[in-house]
Amino acid sequence: MSNDTNDSERQDEAEKVLSPSSQVVAGCRKSELALIQTRYVISQLAKTLIPSPAFVIATASVAGDADKNTPFMLLSKQTGGSDVGKSLWTNGLEVDLVSGKVHFLVHSLKDMPTTLPPDCLLGAIPEREDSSDAVIMRPDSEFKSIDQLPPGSVVGSSSSRRRALVQRNWPHLEVTECRGNVDTRLAKLDAPDSPFSCILLATAGLLRLGLGHRITQRLDAGIFPYAVGQGALGIEVKSGREDILQLVRAADHQPSRWRALAERAMLRSLQGGCSSPIGAYSSFESLDANIPGDADKKGSHGGTLRLHATVLDAEGTTSVSADDSGAVCSDSEAEQLGVSVAGMLLKKGAHDLLSRQS
Repeated sequence: MSNDTNDSERQDEAEKVLSPSSQVVAGCRKSELALIQTRYVISQLAKTLIPSPAFVIATASVAGDADKNTPFMLLSKQTGGSDVGKSLWTNGLEVDLVSGKVHFLVHSLKDMPTTLPPDCLLGAIPEREDSSDAVIMRPDSEFKSIDQLPPGSVVGSSSSRRRALVQRNWPHLEVTECRGNVDTRLAKLDAPDSPFSCILLATAGLLRLGLGHRITQRLDAGIFPYAVGQGALGIEVKSGREDILQLVRAADHQPSRWRALAERAMLRSLQGGCSSPIGAYSSFESLDANIPGDADKKGSHGGTLRLHATVLDAEGTTSVSADDSGAVCSDSEAEQLGVSVAGMLLKKGAHDLLSRQS
């Protein structure tokens, strides 16, 4: 078959899929937050694409939601490390994506492995929500900050990163496993016999669920670096579907994309199946901020990207940190910054921490 014929078939397929009379199927996990996030992406696409195709949502269960009791650190190790272990939240959905049952997937970006299956790619990253971690106190608590909690107070978290950072910054506190969706964790905190003085959750998830009023404190990323990709959404598409890739790119936010790509490149460069706690924070200053009339094209002319990353041991007693910044005007330059920061971390001894906990 000639290349001309292939191009013609791809164009015909694109026109069929993107026709306003056809349906575009978005896939996501079976959770309230996943549905809210997917509806948000669809709303962004519908506002941008004129005429807009009809969108429907297909949900599916994933392996990571099935086991509510095993600590995530153990689940992660059983599947090959903290980054590879994220496939517990994506593999089942990707089967439907590759088979054509759904046209794109919407994930919390922090749940996506930094290396995707060969038939899949990260198509777009919408504008990022607040990336910080939030402290949620019991409703009857007298405390307004984690700094105020007395020795022996129990902090609930399912994250090895949060556990290590609590132990580093507040060694007088105890950290206990607290798994489940947001409502489940809040119920565990609010129960009359709850052992928890507070729990830690991503600020973004609470805001998207309309639970911002439960946030007692937003932790400064300078002392409590967040998870790679936290606060961002990732839209995953099947490789070779240029029609769907172009469709989802309508929701892409370039500054958020470059920040996330740098963070993910750093993590990918560091991890070979390790389960070490790793935190990051990034920022992007657009050149467009000083260009009149470019408010809708923020980041299109590039800007300065900065990335800071920290690798800790499980107890939070040892850590190495590094940061770098540079001018960025492409995806590859953003990823190179992440690789640079990873190289700095390795030179400072991160390899010993990674090896110790793999």
